[in-house]
Amino acid sequence: MSRKSVLIRCDGASEIGLGHLVRCLALADEFSRRHNICAAFAMRHSPLAFNIVQQKGYKVFTPQQQEPFDYGRWLEEAISRINAGALILDVRDELPGQVVARIRGQGVLIVALDDSSERRLYADLVFYPPVPQVQRLDWSGFCGQVYIGWEWVVLRPEITHYLPRPHPPSHRPHPLVLVTMGGSDPCGLTLLAARGLDLLTEEFETVLALGPAFKQQEALEALLSRARRKMAVQWPGDKLFDLMEQADLAIVSFGVTAYELAALGVPAIYLCLTKDHAESAKALVEAGFGQSLGLFSQVSENALAEAVREFLTAKAAGKTTTTATRRLIDGRGAERVARLVAERLC
Repeated sequence: MSRKSVLIRCDGASEIGLGHLVRCLALADEFSRRHNICAAFAMRHSPLAFNIVQQKGYKVFTPQQQEPFDYGRWLEEAISRINAGALILDVRDELPGQVVARIRGQGVLIVALDDSSERRLYADLVFYPPVPQVQRLDWSGFCGQVYIGWEWVVLRPEITHYLPRPHPPSHRPHPLVLVTMGGSDPCGLTLLAARGLDLLTEEFETVLALGPAFKQQEALEALLSRARRKMAVQWPGDKLFDLMEQADLAIVSFGVTAYELAALGVPAIYLCLTKDHAESAKALVEAGFGQSLGLFSQVSENALAEAVREFLTAKAAGKTTTTATRRLIDGRGAERVARLVAERLC
């Protein structure tokens, strides 16, 4: 019997971050490990992301440098090359819904992750965390299946090795505040967090975890050379979960990392890159996972410092995230999504 195949459409770059790529790689690993399904990637951006995927052993299809770009033809050729039975969509670009409808009409299963565009109406399977904006979507004409809930949050499967996590960590004399702004931090939120933390006089340790596409190291080094507070800088790579596990509080750019911290039960302060992120963050706040400061462009260093101070005061008073809250996200979303797709491909 020939091995089944899926094509995953996603991107990653310094300018847009690597979160979508990370979760798509998690899905690809699940397809291969549990279902003997071969995954390949269709990507437009960027050489950094292409290299990450190829190092994991997956084939990458990139478009030819020609104008005008024919999105549909490119995807259809990639699907044909691997005889893909499913197309996984995790993009925020101009891919037209009519292209998705045409591909679906050719017998290809369409799967969409966290997609609020018209593309979702032509999908067979659609997955969302329980964020507020999903409830306002118009599903007229949709004939697929929608799955909404914490159990469908796609995270790297390695996180399950860290669950359940003892909380809070107790072996350090002072709390550990972890700053992690994703794989690229395109808006320099690490620097904003460092400036805010430097305003505080409370006793705590600080680790700034930088991603592989971080490009503001020179500015960060200059800032730290002037800072009163000592802040350790690390490039943890695949070991980021080790740092998360040890943290008492995280300051994070809202995205996949926010859900990973929630699964681990690490209280977090969210800085949001977009209005959509800010609205999505409300679901995690309401569930008790953390606090959102809203759009990063409207967050001052003083406001961030005050949020951290409030957390440290609450921690000193013995207030922590409940075990029940931490169990809302069990880290098995990729496993569930991959299983449903595999069942439809049988």
